[in-house]
Amino acid sequence: MQHYYSFEKSSIGRFFDLINKIGRVWAPVRVSEASFSFKPVSNHEQVAFEALRTILPPKKLFFSPEETLFRFDENSIHEVSPPSEREVLFGVHPCDLAGLNVMDTIYSAHPQDSHYMKRRSKTLIIGLSCLPDKYCFCESMGTDTPKKGYDLFLTDIGSHYFVQAQTPEGLELIDSCRELFSPADEDQRNRFKQFWIYRSQCFTNKFESDNVPAIVDMEWDNKLWDELGQRCLSCGNCTPVCPTCYCFDIVDISSLDGKSGERKREWDSCQIVSFAKVAGDFNFRPGPVDRLKFWYRHKLHGFDDPYGFPTCVGCGRCTVSCPSGIDDIVGVVLQLQGKRMKEQGAEATKGDSSSC
Repeated sequence: MQHYYSFEKSSIGRFFDLINKIGRVWAPVRVSEASFSFKPVSNHEQVAFEALRTILPPKKLFFSPEETLFRFDENSIHEVSPPSEREVLFGVHPCDLAGLNVMDTIYSAHPQDSHYMKRRSKTLIIGLSCLPDKYCFCESMGTDTPKKGYDLFLTDIGSHYFVQAQTPEGLELIDSCRELFSPADEDQRNRFKQFWIYRSQCFTNKFESDNVPAIVDMEWDNKLWDELGQRCLSCGNCTPVCPTCYCFDIVDISSLDGKSGERKREWDSCQIVSFAKVAGDFNFRPGPVDRLKFWYRHKLHGFDDPYGFPTCVGCGRCTVSCPSGIDDIVGVVLQLQGKRMKEQGAEATKGDSSSC
């Protein structure tokens, strides 16, 4: 059961003093005029509270872009364990929380990924509310509100932050500084409700999300795929920025004398030409169209089949990062099919006056 508290926004400095005692704090930091990145911070003044989306999602803290798994020499193999220090991840928006929940599902499945799970278990996660821009479509994907995967979630309600505590660790943090937190009163609860109603009204990028897997199948031969495939550069930008892309490659790096070396895990992308190439110079997905369709089908259908939910969280990063300016293909394809379904339903209704 959740517990609800609040603290004054003017006390955010004290809040950061509190979480800094836990361990290193990561938060969104402005790195250019239009870009933000999760970086270590020591105080609240370094945090870009206005950040809507970071360049890379928070998965990078648990699923490292590059890491050494073990080192070897002529006589032995030595596993390299990730750091075991406690950390705090601050400022995670609802769509990114949903992304971490997908990653948790993947890497906690048997056999568990020890590197990911160790980092995850050592990190306290604090979510933060946000308002959508024209690229956000998390509402259509059902990831626009915080559901799980956080210890505390802060909602900006004006002069205060409304605090949702979801885990024992979150409650322990509040109990450690009772003079900072107060139980949320009725007025604050109402302002909390009003914020989320207002936020829902701010979305402009929407589409019908009913029966998405079937719609994806029906639009498999849509000519739009060919049009977008001709524009795609196969650069792979859309996959590292995706909160739920988890593909990786394994490489062995040997010393010049061949007596020692290390095995590394590196992020990989299904949008790169070589990803599906196998022996005999055969490629299962040789063209950009094949790769685009594979990626989007996996996000909206392939993962949904065994787990019951898609892996697209509607953050808009793929659209923002595309150098070819490929717009939100998810919305375009689904909006088109949704329009067709409504037209077909209207036609069917004309010839059938019976009620349900």
